[in-house]
Formats: sequence, structure tokens, C-alpha cells
Amino acid sequence: MNVMHKIASAVLAALLLIAMTNCSDNADIKDIDTAAPDSEAQTEVTNARSDVEVNNYEGYVFKIVSTNQNDRQTDFIAEEENGDTLNDLVFRRNMHVEETYNIAIETTGMDFGSLNSLIQKNVSSGDNSYDLHMSNATAYTLASGGYLIPLNNMPGLDISKPWWDQDAISGMSIGGNIYMITGDITPNGMLSSECVLFNKRLFDDRGIDYPYDSAFAGTWTLDEMYAICGDLTEDINGDGIFDPKDDLFSITCWFDAAHGFFYGAGGQMTEKDADDIPSLSWDIEDYTNIYMKIYDVIITSNGFYSTTDHEYSFKVFEEGRAYFCELSFQKVGTFLRNMNDDYGVLPLPKYDEAQSRYVSDMTGACSMLVVPVTAEDEERTGNIIDALGAAAYDMISPSLYDVIASVKNVRDEESAEMVQLIIRNRVFDMSHMYYIAGDDFVYDLLKAKSTDVASYFAQRESAAQKTITKLIDDFMANNQ
Repeated sequence: MNVMHKIASAVLAALLLIAMTNCSDNADIKDIDTAAPDSEAQTEVTNARSDVEVNNYEGYVFKIVSTNQNDRQTDFIAEEENGDTLNDLVFRRNMHVEETYNIAIETTGMDFGSLNSLIQKNVSSGDNSYDLHMSNATAYTLASGGYLIPLNNMPGLDISKPWWDQDAISGMSIGGNIYMITGDITPNGMLSSECVLFNKRLFDDRGIDYPYDSAFAGTWTLDEMYAICGDLTEDINGDGIFDPKDDLFSITCWFDAAHGFFYGAGGQMTEKDADDIPSLSWDIEDYTNIYMKIYDVIITSNGFYSTTDHEYSFKVFEEGRAYFCELSFQKVGTFLRNMNDDYGVLPLPKYDEAQSRYVSDMTGACSMLVVPVTAEDEERTGNIIDALGAAAYDMISPSLYDVIASVKNVRDEESAEMVQLIIRNRVFDMSHMYYIAGDDFVYDLLKAKSTDVASYFAQRESAAQKTITKLIDDFMANNQ
């Protein structure tokens, strides 16, 4: 690293550390150019709450129903401060909005399937039990069925603001309308972002440099990851079998890593025309090139790739028997609470250094905000929703690293910077979010240890085209 880049990196670290330790300010680092070693970060300190109109709602009870999948109801439920980092952040956000807008927040948790059914039932009967509904991408069937308000036209709500994920809006809209949005309002949704962790003790034992410098320089790629992983897996007990219960692995991950690495490497399966109408954008040569690099990282390096045992794929890392682990931030708190070794945080690796930015894959499990067409007072609802998002942008998101680090007493300035970079650079590909055939190709091929990408897509092209055509027709017909 040259002297000027060291200075730039030091300035970046100082600015981001200041932003992340101030609960009223937020560093939006989405536009950091990570393609060139000498790029410098531009940080903008804002108070998002000042951008939202304040109204007195005279004690109105604002009712929220949220999917309880993976404890998502904790995005809003916080009855008092109890020392839990996320709970206390949410409590303070809620108190601020309640006091500022003179409302009372009332929250219910519900399975996402039941929540979606509730919306359908309420719309059919003209009922409106809740003001804000937090589901996930499965709610797209409600959008295509005409049950939801297009949020881009909802009074009181400005989805162009930075506390709403603009990649989600551009990735999931159809015909200029967006019916599901996500962003800072849902801290667990932000923590659904995929990342790579590395075990510092194992790296130290082998004399491997931490990949932070290359990550900051924009040169953290699948090739570099494979170069590290190549010969790390060891048959510790000497039985000739790589057993996740006994041996040491280059990388451990669950099947979500298949999508994570593909999108992290710049993969994309749909594109939009000038009228915001999606179409398949399959590039088999590009997919093959990306897939072969992923294949090397996971299969050629003898990593532990589990498609069945969700929990154990992370337990291997928790027990200190894997150098790398691909997972979402949310799973750190779920599966790594008893980990003794220190770990570092990295973005998903790029395909190559020419890739313009690091991106994090988002799955359909990410929390999505939807509003039924039966909403009683759209402007009030939109105003309060915007206020909750802006307050979270100021008061929760800058401290999300503290939520992750509270699992164990770890403070790592480089990882703190990486967390902010990852949550501000996410991709929402319609094929992945709306379950269009072909989306699972990396998962299916890795599971079979196959490299026949072309045949895989040839077998699914007709079904994928039929699905996306019907999706567009339904959206346009039912949302006039």
C-alpha cells in the first residue's frame, strides 16, 4: 500500500468511526468507488429526521404487524431498555417517533404466510386492522393481485430518501410502480445482508495477512479468496474423509452462499427497459465464468458446503474449524454467540478488480414494507412510516456493527467500516426476489458438483420466460 493510500485509508477510518459512534448522524458510503486503490471515500453527515414533516396525531395508536420470521418483530417491539443493543436502539427510535408525532406504537408478530393471508382477507372484506405491514418478498403475489398501494404514489411517504433502499426500489418495481420497500426502518432487514467472516486466529497461525487492505483497495475478488483457500482444508483425524465434525475447512457455508457469491460477483438475471418492464437477461458465458470461480472457492478448495444442515454449517466456524464463513449478519447473533476466536468482516468478493463496487445479495426473506389498498388515512400512515425510517437511519443503522459485535467483546475498526459498506450496497434482482426459474442455478450445480451451466439454463428457459411474462401481465392488469 503506498503512502497516499495509507493516508486516504486513515482519513476514511476516522470519518467513518466518527459517523458510526454518533447515534444522531449517519454515514452513507454507498458511492465509495472501490475499483481503484487510490479512491477516497466521501461521507455526508445528515440528520434525516429533519427531512420528514412533523404532525401531531393526538395520541393515535399506530398498529404494526410484522413477520416473526427470525425474530423480525424485534424491528419494532422494545418495551423498555434492557441492555440488549438492538432492543435499546429500537426502544429509543420508537420513543422519539411516539413523542414527536404524539402517537402510541402497538406491534404484533405473525408468521409471514398468515400475515399475507390477513392482508388478502382484510382487503376482500374492506377491513384495515393494521397501519403498517412488514412481510417479505413473498408479498409480491399480493402486489400482482392488486391488494397493495403503490408506495411511490403514497402521500406523506418519500421513497426517494436515503433511508429507503434505492436498489430495492429499482430492482423490484414494475411499470414504474413499487409495492414493497425496505430500508433502515427494519434493522433486521439491514442485517439480512450477506457477508464473509474470517477467523483471525487461524489466519495468524498460518501467517496469512488479513484481507482488509485489498478489500479497501477494491481488489478483494473470488480469485484472491481462492488463492487463500486453496490448500487450507485439513483431514485432522487422518481418516481420509473431510468430516465437518472433526476436520478443518477453508470455508464453511449454507446454500444461501450460492446466491451470495453470484450476486457479489456482479451476476444479474433480469434487466429493465425504458418503461421499467423487466425481461430475462441471461448471459450464459458470463454466468459460466462467475460460476467456475465460485466452484473453485467452495468445491475445489474442499470447503464445507451444506445444503441440508443449516445450523451445523455455521457451527463449524463457531468452533474455530473454518478460515472463512459466508452468512448474513443476522445469523452472527443466532449461531456464533459461543465463538471464542475473533473474526473479521469482509464484503462478498468481486468477480474481478474491474467490477465497480462490492454488492451484497438480498434474499426474499428480507423484511418488506407493504400497505394494503384499504389503508384508512394514507397520508398519516405514509408520514409515520417515513418518520420511523428516518429515525432508524439516524439512531439505529450507524450502530449496527455494535449489534453484531455485542455477540462477543470484539471491536474492530476495519470490520465496522465494512459493515456500513455492505449494508449500503445491496442488490435486489427480480429473478431472485420473485422466484423465477433459473435463479437457483449456482445452488443446484454446486450441490451436484456439476459445471454444466449451459445445459442447466437450456432446460429452464421456457419456464422462466412464462413466469416473468405472467408476472408482468398480472401487475399491469391488476394495478390500473
